[in-house]
Amino acid sequence: MSAEIDFIMDRFRDYYTKCPPPPPERFGRREFGFMFYDRTFVQRHLGFRQMADLQEFLQRNVPAHCYYSTAYYENPSAEKMEDKNWLGADLIFDLDADHIRGAEGLSYTKMLELVKQEMIRLLDEYLLGDLGFDESFLKVTFSGGRGYHAHVMDPRVIMLRSHERREIVDYIGGTDLNMDWIMPEVATVDKRFKNTSKQYKTRLLPSAKDGGWKAKYRRGMGALLDEMQQMGPQESVARYSGLKGEKEENVQGLFEDLFAGAPGSRGRDLLLEKGNLADIRDRNQGMFIKVLELDLRPRLAGQVDEPVTSDIKRLIRLPFSLHGKTGFRVIAMKRNDLDDFDPLRDAVPETLGDRPVKVRMAKRVDIKIRGESFSLEGEAEVPEFAALFLLCRREATLV
Repeated sequence: MSAEIDFIMDRFRDYYTKCPPPPPERFGRREFGFMFYDRTFVQRHLGFRQMADLQEFLQRNVPAHCYYSTAYYENPSAEKMEDKNWLGADLIFDLDADHIRGAEGLSYTKMLELVKQEMIRLLDEYLLGDLGFDESFLKVTFSGGRGYHAHVMDPRVIMLRSHERREIVDYIGGTDLNMDWIMPEVATVDKRFKNTSKQYKTRLLPSAKDGGWKAKYRRGMGALLDEMQQMGPQESVARYSGLKGEKEENVQGLFEDLFAGAPGSRGRDLLLEKGNLADIRDRNQGMFIKVLELDLRPRLAGQVDEPVTSDIKRLIRLPFSLHGKTGFRVIAMKRNDLDDFDPLRDAVPETLGDRPVKVRMAKRVDIKIRGESFSLEGEAEVPEFAALFLLCRREATLV
């Protein structure tokens, strides 16, 4: 093994000796799995009767990554899945930087901030909001690496099978959302002429009393209209998928219908107050609906990793274990703790001190960790807590 792996495993062993992870709920019904620094295989299908047995395993084997099953089993240590006898599973939502729009190219610090804000939105708007889960059944964990997990342990969802869990993901993501349901088409009559009337169709907007996705569309529509009015027709064509390929004069006509004679935000207000698209010409209604469907819906949708939620036999990171690619703790918390949580401060193992360690940087790194800012290039001397992070991320080697 390399000197770097020796250093990392020594610090991990010290952590597991002094700060062993507490037992997860229904500890004896969980399967455990591990990946290592000094072995090439994944070891899983393990069950522990007592927490002391798990603690001894961690101290003796020093895994790089520790996992436990979201499922409960009668026989968690059975080597074949069919012999484990599935008894139910927590409902899990995984948010990782790989699945978050806009995370590409961000620094590690900015990426963590973005993923945290998306998790807060998922919790407040969907899990605690639309779906109505009680916070007492909810646990949030920082994964130790690039994201967060939400664990729902509500007895009402434990027995859900994969297809039922996928339906929950579909709701959160607005998958196959029917615009004819969001904005139903109705017949109306135009009586502006003395001796004649004309029947035509228009669409009803969601009302202020609606909930769920209709409420999201009503709230989001106001912000979208403000944005469109500020950008104008030409810039909007370049910005919105729903306007791609439309002629400039057609888009100009849509803007006239939406905003003519209504300076500032009054065009938006008039549209929402009236509650329908009757003042927008038929062709322009179609363009506007496309913008709502192709551009607004993705903004309103929650972002989750569907395979994780639908997998009823998933292994997920063990809370308060260490993440092998950062050296950070997997922190479990309640929703209210998440607002002020800073992984680069709060997930650094408390067993790590300030002892200086000489490292050689693979590239320039600018990072703030445990309240200290570092701008590192070439050979440098850093505190032990920063050295572990840099070595785990392979951004440095020992001198």
